[in-house]
Amino acid sequence: MSVATYLSSNTSKAIRSQLHRLVAAVGGQCVALIETIAEARMQRAMIEAEMYLNRYKHSSKNDDDLPVLR
Repeated sequence: MSVATYLSSNTSKAIRSQLHRLVAAVGGQCVALIETIAEARMQRAMIEAEMYLNRYKHSSKNDDDLPVLR
């Protein structure tokens, strides 16, 4: 079977269709992951702004290391 015949066969079209769906699904998952990370960063920034009035950046598990404001 020649290359031209193979490329025009139904088997080749089915494989291309499946490959296209796979690439689209992987791309969609990548976009969803990027959006999730961006949303988490945005929420963290909003929480930090609310908690510390943009004076400090929260970087530890407890708040004991922050200086006391008077």
